[in-house]
Amino acid sequence: MFKIINEKFGNIDSVTLINHKHGIELQIINGFGAVINKYIVNNSPFSFICGYQNYDELINQYPFFSRSAKLFPFPNRLNLGRYSFDNQNHQLPANFPWSDHAVHGLLYNQPFSITNSVTNEESASVTLQYQTSSLHPGFPFSFKLEVTFTVDIKGRLTSSTTVSNLGDSAFPFGDAWHPYFSLGTELEQCELTMSPCTEVIHENDLPNGEKRAFDRSSLNNALTNQSLNHCFEFEAAATNQLTLTLSDSSAAIRYQQNASYPFVQLYTPTSEQSIAIEPMTCPADAFNNLIGLLTLSPNQSQTFTWQCQVSYQPQ
Repeated sequence: MFKIINEKFGNIDSVTLINHKHGIELQIINGFGAVINKYIVNNSPFSFICGYQNYDELINQYPFFSRSAKLFPFPNRLNLGRYSFDNQNHQLPANFPWSDHAVHGLLYNQPFSITNSVTNEESASVTLQYQTSSLHPGFPFSFKLEVTFTVDIKGRLTSSTTVSNLGDSAFPFGDAWHPYFSLGTELEQCELTMSPCTEVIHENDLPNGEKRAFDRSSLNNALTNQSLNHCFEFEAAATNQLTLTLSDSSAAIRYQQNASYPFVQLYTPTSEQSIAIEPMTCPADAFNNLIGLLTLSPNQSQTFTWQCQVSYQPQ
């Protein structure tokens, strides 16, 4: 039977979905960006999603990594924080010291409230909500965002995000998630495969309007010989998959995003052996380049879904 435990991560609210029989533990820091902080299956000695060991690490390192947080109303970067919509100019702050751009949206450090939770023999789920009449002067729109996380006895994690316009005017937006995945070892011992896609070419961390065919066979070498910080667009409006497998097949991550997320960003940090696999509705600077940009009218809602199946079998 699954249990849901409301806890504290330091002085921040967190919630844990746990099943001792199947060795499953999913910890979410709902009081800070709806961060997924721990994802353990079959008592794996590592978390499939890299998180934070304590409150101090979260507060002091989080702004530089934005691990596993909800990214809204835009993912990645917004050029110098400036954009225009409906004949109005808007300015968002350069919110991280390492960039002149606005980065990772506005919800990555915001508190979410728990509005619903369900447990049974097969699964557990929790729904988190963020609602505001005006989040920031640079994004003066009324909206509600609900995220439901569900984990089952097979170790399958599903996330569904619904964005609703509560105001009387339309607003632009993009939705994304920012996880750092790990198989508990060096990336050179892992193999990465991905559905057919094209690469969105970037210059100075922003798309330049060009795309090129991507050689999928180069992914394995990229995990060993170079750093990834690349954006890809999937070819088909269907469910697309990425798989990270340990060379001895003892652990694997089978991640998929449906057609609601047509883009993905892959990033390998230099400070650790992990890989960010980021589902996105749009690439960087979509408020200006309009690539994949979505618009939500008053009283409308839109839902986005990704899923992750992990496995661990000790050798």
